[in-house]
Amino acid sequence: MLYLLGILIEVAVLFYLERKAWGTMLTPLNILMLPYVAVLFISVGMSGHSGFVEFYYPSILLWNVGLVFFALPSFLLAGYAHRNGYEVRTTVISDDTLPRIFVVVGVVLVGMMMLHLFSTVRSSKFMIGSDEFAEEFVGFGFWGHLKHFCSIMLMLYIFYLNKQRRWLWLLIIPLMVVSVINMVKGAIIIPCVVGVMLRIASGKTKITPRLVVMVAISAVAVFFVTFLLAIVVVNEIAVNEGVVLWIFQRFVHYFSSGTLGLSMDMELGFPDRGPFTVIWTPFINIINQISGNGEVLSPVNPTYHFTGISLTNVRTFFGTLFIYTDFFQFALYTMGLSAICYTLKLLSVRFSNLFTNTIYYYYCALLAMGWFEFYFFHLDVIETPVMIILLHVIYGLVGRTFTIKSLKTV
Repeated sequence: MLYLLGILIEVAVLFYLERKAWGTMLTPLNILMLPYVAVLFISVGMSGHSGFVEFYYPSILLWNVGLVFFALPSFLLAGYAHRNGYEVRTTVISDDTLPRIFVVVGVVLVGMMMLHLFSTVRSSKFMIGSDEFAEEFVGFGFWGHLKHFCSIMLMLYIFYLNKQRRWLWLLIIPLMVVSVINMVKGAIIIPCVVGVMLRIASGKTKITPRLVVMVAISAVAVFFVTFLLAIVVVNEIAVNEGVVLWIFQRFVHYFSSGTLGLSMDMELGFPDRGPFTVIWTPFINIINQISGNGEVLSPVNPTYHFTGISLTNVRTFFGTLFIYTDFFQFALYTMGLSAICYTLKLLSVRFSNLFTNTIYYYYCALLAMGWFEFYFFHLDVIETPVMIILLHVIYGLVGRTFTIKSLKTV
């Protein structure tokens, strides 16, 4: 109870100070810590029941320490901004005109991905819903990069959606199908989270209990759909009460796999400690490709723990960061990443355009998944911002003269 009370008090104090400093809930620290606390209590509630292992409460201390380090740049940058008269509270995105070039790009993307899907179905010996099919479909190469671009356009279409643009569902749904077939739940959730946060930042959508419930239901639906694909389509098993219970257990396992994975890892003395270079995997891989080394490193943790329901190799944001760092590296990296995120926060307010905000909220979405895993050692953290910048350049060259104006919002 003391461990839980300690994290609750810390989060409450940091949340209050964060609101005072920035005047909004949509800050990197809040987006990192609030989902973690919610998932933590799910994990604690299920531990020791329904087959789940017991929770090791000292693992919470790692988040106690990590959140303090992450908060320091927030308060320092907020103080600097206030002293110099920089605006930090305005979050409204300035433009709601939908460039026709974005519609053209969306139609081309959907057409290409659907043709590629049909081609993969004909040529593959695996079924849709399997990891092997997902790998063949968009797991690597040109189609893997195009899948990332589809995710960016999905973020933007969710932002642009309103009553006058219901037809955007014709682009949103196929792009969501691409993500579902990819079978990576984080890749399904993150673009939608970015889109929702962009809508909140623009004033299009308000944070209400109804929105929270809808987001929660959508997350559950995504999970059940992906597992139903694997069970019903791939394994050809009829849906019954046993299957539903099995999926529910895996659903709880998924949401608790990071916190329970860290819990078990700490209790076992962190048997998966590794080198600091793992955290820099995307940069090392880029350098290797440029230098002709050719070696491609994988940041995926090879050590799995059994939670009582299934296996997990994820350790939450601070857990994964900890196993690949010493204390000094842990503190320095945490504060450095926080400083980058809060600098993007200031830039998103300063420029208030959709592209800067999309980059900012993309990094926030990665933080929002911190209850599950540390996402900043994947190539996406470099590739996605670069693609958004290129899209901004295209918009600057041709997009401004081809727009669909609609200022009415949901």
